[in-house]
Amino acid sequence: MESYWKYTIAAFIGVMLFAFDFELFLASIPGLIGLFGFSLNDINIINDIAFGISAIAAFSFGALADRFGRKLLFMITILIYAFGSFLTGLSSTVLSFIGARGITSVGTGPDEPLGFTLTAETAPAKARGRQMMVTSLGFPIGQAIGAAVVYLFVLHSVYLPYVFFIGVIPALFLLYLRKGLPETDRFADLKAAREKVEKEKVSNVETKYKANLQEAVKNPYMQLFDLDLRRKSILMAIYTTIVAGNVAISLIALPIYYTSVKHVSFASTLSFEFISFALAAVGYVVVAYVGNRIGRRNIILAFLFVTVFSIFGIIYSTTPTEVLVFNVIFIFFLFSQWAAWPFYLNEMFPTRVRATASNFGYAFQWIGNIIFPTSILSIVTIYTGNWELAIILTMIVPIAFALFLTALLPRDNPTAVLEANAI
Repeated sequence: MESYWKYTIAAFIGVMLFAFDFELFLASIPGLIGLFGFSLNDINIINDIAFGISAIAAFSFGALADRFGRKLLFMITILIYAFGSFLTGLSSTVLSFIGARGITSVGTGPDEPLGFTLTAETAPAKARGRQMMVTSLGFPIGQAIGAAVVYLFVLHSVYLPYVFFIGVIPALFLLYLRKGLPETDRFADLKAAREKVEKEKVSNVETKYKANLQEAVKNPYMQLFDLDLRRKSILMAIYTTIVAGNVAISLIALPIYYTSVKHVSFASTLSFEFISFALAAVGYVVVAYVGNRIGRRNIILAFLFVTVFSIFGIIYSTTPTEVLVFNVIFIFFLFSQWAAWPFYLNEMFPTRVRATASNFGYAFQWIGNIIFPTSILSIVTIYTGNWELAIILTMIVPIAFALFLTALLPRDNPTAVLEANAI
């Protein structure tokens, strides 16, 4: 096995466990409401605090990974996830779920973006798109497994919180796997040169990989807003907020919409999610390979365009079958963008801020996960069940705006050498 495959496998399993855990909780919401008598407000509080902690962790861990190394942080994230997942299985009150999901979020928030960074930095340029595609497939596979497991627990009347114990053993195995990985060669080269610049106060240091050492000694977040990176940083932050926010809507609010307005049963909504996520895996492969040819930015533009029309189809569906069809199209074209924008971030930012930029995008993903589901449910409450208005204001209009913003991003060359492509 080529050494870069070990990083890819370690990243893939981490993404799969993150998505598995993410889906476990969100798919369990209707069941937890019935089991413990939680209100929608209780669920919002649990989710919002967990998502907020994920954002803080992503902001923090990305900069730490660019300062101290990818491997150390990559081990810490999975250890924290395992502990939090175990505590979630023991939870039964709003307060205990807040604590358990908060701890879990410290691990899951930065793990996926760190996985993409390690994959990008270790794979050869010509194979990088394929390797990151493999890593990204952990997301739909993990979600499909999560939805299937919750469905089986509900079907066989198993005590639902116990579902969270399932991810603990794989997480501990993954910790062992990651422990055996060395630091990435690209980061090790930059770190050694940066330390020499800082200690010896010199500017000319020989490096194996091209690097801007004058910039590399600055705070990583300051670098994101320097002239060469500012536009990408700002536009990607807005884009990820909108797109991730709509993913959260599809997992939190749309099942409520389907059961209360479209008259789809709870068990059927779980099967909808399983089918949709399984098919979305195909979308990840399509996006990764087509994006390799036409660029990540351009594939995002095309998929955002179709996403908008699929939402109209959901609104005007009149039967459960039609809802399923448009839900599949919606998830296919929205979710599979995770095989494009994390690639873009890791390819279009230099090594000195790559982990920071990757986690920066994911931090705004968690912010979107807070803002958008809360917004759509608030609009439904204020306007007495007007789901159509809520969907237009929180899904269609923002995604159309994201489409416009994405067109302003620099066009990328996915097969170029990382540093040259980034700058």
